[in-house]
Amino acid sequence: MISTWRKAVFDDLVRLKRGYDLPSQDVIDGEYPVVASSNIKAYHNQFKIKPPTVVTGRSGTLGKVQYIKELCWPLNTTLYAVSFRDNYPQYVYYFLQQMHLENYNSGAGVPTLNQNHLQKLEIEIPSVLSQKKISAILVTYDDLISIKKKRVQVIQNIIEELYKEWFVRFRFPEWKAAKFEKGVPAEWAECELSKLCKEIRKGVKLANLDESKKYLGLEHLSRKDICIYEHDTTDSVDSDKLEFEHSDILFGKIRPYLHKVCLANFEGVCSTDIIVLRPIESNYMLYILFTVFSEAFIDLANVSSKGTKMPRADWDFLKKTKLSLPPFELLEKFNEICNPLIEQMFYILEQIDLLEESKNNLIPRLMSGKLSVDDLDIQYPPSMQTSDEAEEK
Repeated sequence: MISTWRKAVFDDLVRLKRGYDLPSQDVIDGEYPVVASSNIKAYHNQFKIKPPTVVTGRSGTLGKVQYIKELCWPLNTTLYAVSFRDNYPQYVYYFLQQMHLENYNSGAGVPTLNQNHLQKLEIEIPSVLSQKKISAILVTYDDLISIKKKRVQVIQNIIEELYKEWFVRFRFPEWKAAKFEKGVPAEWAECELSKLCKEIRKGVKLANLDESKKYLGLEHLSRKDICIYEHDTTDSVDSDKLEFEHSDILFGKIRPYLHKVCLANFEGVCSTDIIVLRPIESNYMLYILFTVFSEAFIDLANVSSKGTKMPRADWDFLKKTKLSLPPFELLEKFNEICNPLIEQMFYILEQIDLLEESKNNLIPRLMSGKLSVDDLDIQYPPSMQTSDEAEEK
């Protein structure tokens, strides 16, 4: 090991502490993120800890590590960094990422991470200067990924706003010349959602899973975002799954109020807790996507869901939803505008995947010292400089 590194144990790197109780019914809408084991669950009017901190799953979802740069409330299903032991916070974040904390599960039923199993684990820790240099390299990747995600979000917003303008507010091309009956264009046909798409239940047995295919669980679907940024490999699954194809629409069945509706930009397998919808005609794809993505449809899925502890969307009910179907020519015009934007989104998502892959290949080499940064003259990215200024204040 290179000389600027020292032998230590995990507890010399970071001290983790269990998060705080906050039942869902006690959340009061505010500005402070409520951090769950894998994502930001809500926003509350109070906070528990000051930034920066690192949060990871303690119970339920393990392995996901989050770097939080604002006042927040980590939930009791998490462990958060109560002390960085004079180490650089972002380095600790990347170190925990490459540890694959899900491998330290101590729960018999519900996956549970016990930090007592980690504290005496022998590790190597570089100097703080090296920690900052390593972080700067990886932060550069994350900043670029963040910029690309913002570009994708802008494109999504454009398409969604055009959908609302044409098909919700009815201000489509030449709308002033159209005849309306009961507030709906007279030439638009009423039909059930089931006439435009079908649910795909093509199951795959665990023994027959193709390891080359990507796997999507509910935890990989973003909230209020049609894009898929995360996925896993099939060797991590332990039960039968469903197949989906490129351009299928994926609808999170459990707790539909979480608003997990995505457009598949690859083919793979997914959890059986996801409804796979396939348009009968490709011309219907974007119209159906933003229909089931809408707040109105999510509200309908929520109030009609079955079960109390873990409510599930009822497709047999939802498929009967009555829609006002625009003329085929109008859908074609909509697609002529939006399909190139969707293709652009898919291209950017491919770039994000490549950046993530490159970063993930770098992390273990940087964290082991095999790729030395000691002699590198690194200029810290603006996001790190801002973070440093905040820490000094």
